[in-house]
Amino acid sequence: MTAPSPSSARIAARTLGVGLALLVAALGLSRGFIALIERTTPPETRAHLTEGSGRLVDFLEALPELAGREEAVLVFGSSLIQHGFSPETFEQHLGAPATAYNLGFPGVDPELQALLARRVAGAFERTGRRARLSLVEFTPFQATLARGRAQAFREHAAVKKALLADPVLLVQVAQRSPEEASHLGALWLMGGTSPLAVTSLLEHRLLEGPAPSWWPVPPAQEPDLERKAWVARIHEGRATVERRQVPEWDPLRRGEVRWLFDETREAYTAWARLRSAPEVLEAERQWRVETSDLLELRFDEQQVRAFIEAVRALASVSRETRVVVAPRNPAWNPPTPEGRARLAAVLALIERETGAPVMDLAESPEFGAEDFIDVTHLNESSGRPKLSRRLAEEVSRRRGQNTARDGAP
Repeated sequence: MTAPSPSSARIAARTLGVGLALLVAALGLSRGFIALIERTTPPETRAHLTEGSGRLVDFLEALPELAGREEAVLVFGSSLIQHGFSPETFEQHLGAPATAYNLGFPGVDPELQALLARRVAGAFERTGRRARLSLVEFTPFQATLARGRAQAFREHAAVKKALLADPVLLVQVAQRSPEEASHLGALWLMGGTSPLAVTSLLEHRLLEGPAPSWWPVPPAQEPDLERKAWVARIHEGRATVERRQVPEWDPLRRGEVRWLFDETREAYTAWARLRSAPEVLEAERQWRVETSDLLELRFDEQQVRAFIEAVRALASVSRETRVVVAPRNPAWNPPTPEGRARLAAVLALIERETGAPVMDLAESPEFGAEDFIDVTHLNESSGRPKLSRRLAEEVSRRRGQNTARDGAP
């Protein structure tokens, strides 16, 4: 076999070099374009359309300082915690010194929670400190088989996994699914922004005014426009009060997302009334049933196991750990008898495997439909303070009872 001539080798090397340079240039242009779109989109809109990826980035930046604090209380979970927990209210009713943090993130499945919990545990291990308490919220409908099959949810979770990815994780994922590993790697190279989020951001920019005739998305209905108008007024009032650019995970408020102030109360009340109208909730419930099996709750065993791993990781750096099931909207989210039985079995498994007592507030009679902003999330006016107070009271009442074992059994 004839060896390639030196000139051929030089041509091949030059071609490879040019190709790599073009690839790097294209990647740089893509990331620059995405950064421009994100930077020029209002923060609240960006948070909604990117499903809280920026909130995760902001939190990871604040994590080293958080892990060095004394008497930290970590309230860890999904958007149910993000919108339903107030650190300040919790501390007022705890009856003991503590600094509480809202570690609720939207669109997180248990597998993602486990990755994040390990990142949190690693930060505490590096400081040599332990959290005083970890409350780990289990969101039943995020651990279902249907949820795992829903493309939009899978993509939003993949973006956050890419932000948490390291070589070890990519190797583990590749062993299970090379396609998923390559997708996570591509998302990591794009800075944790998915094509789905970019499309949503572009749609928002194009549809801020009247939609162009060629745009395939139908125009918004009047109720949507009215709700958007009230949301705009809320954010105007919030900007007047805050007088600063509020990050998605706000260290000043320890992760709490606050919309309700004296200056925004009228707008918030009007928006909440439209947001929780029966016709809106009926459509949302149907969507939750189709994408997350909200009422039957047929669980994905792999996701349940991942949640158990998340609890164990946080228990390894916490003096006390408990699992929380958030209140359920009694009017719009009543599981079937079979769904309740499945949930009871899963909660028993979690408690048995982790040793963490379960605080099941799903059926708590003090929470009514009027405490919810939608089918699943508590509102800020009555639901959030009620849950925050109840968690503090439950922790105080149960202090001294069995708590989670440290680390894996």
